Parts: sequence; C-alpha cells; structure tokens
Amino acid sequence: MKVKRLHLTNFRNHEDSSIEFADGVNFITGPNAQGKTSILEGLSYVCLTKSFLQQPEKSVVRFEADTLCVDASVEKDRGTPHEVKITYERKSGKKYILDGNEVRRAADVVGMFPVVILHPGNLTLTGGGPSDRRKFLDMILSQVSKSYLEESIEYARALKQRNRVLLDGRLTGRLDLGILDAWTDALVAHGAQIVERRSSFVKEFREVFVSAYDWLVKYYETPDMIYMPSFTTGPDIEDTFFAELQRVSMVERSRGATIVGPHRDDLEFTLNGVPVRDFASQGQNKTVLVALKMAEFQCIKTKLAETPVVLLDDVMSELDSFRSASTLRSIAGLGQTFITATDILNAYAGSLNDDRQNSLPDAKVHFVKGGNVLYENV
Repeated sequence: MKVKRLHLTNFRNHEDSSIEFADGVNFITGPNAQGKTSILEGLSYVCLTKSFLQQPEKSVVRFEADTLCVDASVEKDRGTPHEVKITYERKSGKKYILDGNEVRRAADVVGMFPVVILHPGNLTLTGGGPSDRRKFLDMILSQVSKSYLEESIEYARALKQRNRVLLDGRLTGRLDLGILDAWTDALVAHGAQIVERRSSFVKEFREVFVSAYDWLVKYYETPDMIYMPSFTTGPDIEDTFFAELQRVSMVERSRGATIVGPHRDDLEFTLNGVPVRDFASQGQNKTVLVALKMAEFQCIKTKLAETPVVLLDDVMSELDSFRSASTLRSIAGLGQTFITATDILNAYAGSLNDDRQNSLPDAKVHFVKGGNVLYENV
C-alpha cells in the first residue's frame, strides 16, 4: 500500500498541513519540536486508528482547539483507492470513517492498512520490561491474523474479570469460586491459543530476523530470539496452563491478581549468546531494532499479500556511518518509507536522485518548521 496524501487539521502543532508523498522514501526533516513526528502520528491514525505514542486524543488535539482531523488518500497494492478520515471532538469523541462509512471497532481496521513503526520509545523493546516485547508480538500478530486479535481481546476481558473476582475476594474475605472458575476456564481457553500462536510465530520469525541482521551488519554478530512463556508448556497447553493456575492459586488469592498467563510472557534477544538488554551498545540495540522491523515488514507483507508502509522516527541517531548507510540502503527497497531526522538531509541529499549505485530511488524531502510543511523537494 501507499499513502498518497495526508492532511492534518489541529493535530498537535499542525493547524492546517497538506502533504503529497513520494511512493519511495520520504524524508521529513527540520529542527527539533517542529512537527516532524506528528506527521508519522497522523499516518499511525490512518493505519491503526491511534497514535503509536500511546497518547489519548485530548493530548493530540491542537492547543485551544476543540476538534482535530486526519484526512488521507491510500492506495492498496492492487490499485484500489481508499479515503480515510479520522475526526475527534472533545465532547463527542473519535470517529474513523473509511470511504464515507464509519467504522465502529478498531479491530476492523487493524491489518487493512499494514504499518511497521520504529521510534525512540521502541528502545524499551530490547532494554525494557517484558510488556514492551509482548506488545511487539501482539502488534505483528494482530495485523496478520484477525483471529489472534479476537483471541487477545477475549483474553484481556477474561483476565480483567478474573482479576476483579480475585481482588474482591482478597478485600472482602469472600471468594466466589463459581464465578472464578468460569473466568478461569475462559482465560485458559483463550490464553492457550495465544501461547501456541506466539510460539509458532517466533520460530518462523526468528529466521527472518537473523537474516535481516546479517544483511545490516555483515560481520561477526550472531543474533537470536527466544520466546519465554510464563509457565512450562507441554503437548496440551490448556492442561499445563490450568495446572499452573491451580498450583499458584493460593498466591493469586493473597495478591488479588492473576500471576501466570500470556500477559506475563517474555521474549529475549541475544547477540553472540549474550542478552542484548544487558551488554549491547546503543548502536547494537538500534541495529537489532531495525532488523526486527525489517523482519516484521517481510512477515506482514508475506502473510497479508500487502506491502506495509514503514515509519522510522529518529532512527539514524546513535548509528555509526556504516550502520546508518546499511540501514538506508536496506529500507529503500522495502516500499513506501517515512523517515524523520534533523540532519539526514545534509548527509544524504546529494544521493537522493543521482545515478550512483547507492542512491535512494523515488525519494522526496519534506521540510517542517513550526507545524508547517515549508517545502517539498523531489
């Protein structure tokens, strides 16, 4: 897919910005805090119905404005055009409108316009807590599998209700075992499906990730990734999940919360057998992230038969010249890509449209200042 046009109204510091994008690489450049990342946020709304920065609309709407609007023209790989419009009013909330029709559930949009996003907050993927790595898995799987997304929604519902029963039991001293058992059954049924699909996916995804890292670095660094469920799995995941819940039942009752399940899983990344989060440099961390995103791109494209757009926010900082050049050469051939940076124009403007081997095809520069797109160069 390709985003042909984006219009932002009262979106962060963009009062009224219209942008025409190139089909290849789009550099969004300019000083800090001028509205570069906001353009990527707008694209995130188009693809995911929300900001990738996980912030509510009330913090995204422009200061002193009551409404915002994101308006975009999107073209699928087969040439099918779509018009997307997202509006937000402080009083009535958000609406997502696709080709003139309101879409009620975000789940009906996720995966239709696939996207791969890398931004500074993703550094927690390799160096932060398990929840960030679970979100990474869930984001990919939710885009490529509607059934996985539905399982995740149902699991989250069962987990919330089960935790409420456990907490009420701890606070009142009276635990309703009948209700607890009902939510335990739902938790196990949906949770087992999630664990099975995550495990199968990681085995497949690992090979693509290792190849992507080798393409970027091409010297003696061997990456790996290991899926780590919160309980020991066996031939029948439902049985082992249920048995583990039974084993920790007294601890759960004392804490008032569910302590095992897919919501406690982890994913470990290593370089040469050593955990990335403990020993990798900043440059190595970013290279791992870029390789993960390249692998994510290939996975989504293969499973959906649709080319994702790629959003890279401030990716080049802390990469040495070799890794930076490798990254640019690698992403140039992926599909439509959006890159924000303060100084990338100076480093690469000379190779945007010349005939050299390493030039970037179909590239365009968008210069942003004060919430305005001042000029666009092809």
